[in-house]
Amino acid sequence: GFYAGLNLIAWFMVFCFVRETKQLTLEELDQVFSVPTSSYINHELTVWLPWFLKRYFLRKNIPKPPLILEKEEHVEKVLE
Repeated sequence: GFYAGLNLIAWFMVFCFVRETKQLTLEELDQVFSVPTSSYINHELTVWLPWFLKRYFLRKNIPKPPLILEKEEHVEKVLE
């Protein structure tokens, strides 16, 4: 039980604090790490966590939500 609890805590910390960097260019990595941590955690908890729960626990076939980079690019295009 104790180690299972530690595993859940570790999973939550990785989910909240480790950013996805797979197949990103250096410029995109710069954008990833320029996002404040609080905004990143908010995006993870309000966008990605509900998608993850619906996709893997409820077995719904729903499309992936946009990454936080794509969301910011969309906001920048709208503001221009």
